[in-house]
Amino acid sequence: MDVSSTTTAAQATASRLESEISEARESSVSDFTDFLTLLTAQLKNQDPLQPLDSTQFVEQLASFSAVEQQVGTNEKLSRLVAQGAAQEVGELGGWIGQTVDARKASYTLDADGLTVAVPEQAGATLVEAIVTDASGDTVARLPVADTSVPFVWTGEREGGQRAAPGAYSVAFAYEFEGRAPVRIEPESAGRVVEARIDTEGALLILDTGARVRPGDVEALRLAEDENGAAA
Repeated sequence: MDVSSTTTAAQATASRLESEISEARESSVSDFTDFLTLLTAQLKNQDPLQPLDSTQFVEQLASFSAVEQQVGTNEKLSRLVAQGAAQEVGELGGWIGQTVDARKASYTLDADGLTVAVPEQAGATLVEAIVTDASGDTVARLPVADTSVPFVWTGEREGGQRAAPGAYSVAFAYEFEGRAPVRIEPESAGRVVEARIDTEGALLILDTGARVRPGDVEALRLAEDENGAAA
């Protein structure tokens, strides 16, 4: 396991989350300051002959206190989330260098396109690759002429536009003579090279380019070196 990679990943995640905490804190403090400004202006501009009712004044002070407490609570919760995320990355760091088998995965589209191995289905008369984005929307449907080689998607969407770089999922639809069609999401296997936290939680990056969630991992085993021995 590359300890330095694990430490760097955890530090980067903690730094990013700390930045998000800072932004949230600034937003909460701004709301708190606005509340105080409005309450002060109300007291200064009240009618001396009809001053603010004491009951209303107490209620507004209670609201003032609630806002103050919420600012503190939000900051504490944000820090707990940051600590938990950094700890999770540290724990997943133990998977770096190991090989995993996962039920499903997403793949990164970059300048070289996106490559996925095609699951074998004997007797299929037609095979089609279906590419979906992170929202689950279909962005491309393409025929697969040769299932013996990996499917390559250049990033071209339906309509000719190019998809933005990022993570996409790929499924394969098979049609047969005399059989019902099937749709398969290819299993993903590979060596873990990075563990990170994104907006949806923990994420493992494999040497194949696949991105898998820890909850989708079905097997974890020692990586093998070039001679077939466990690393």
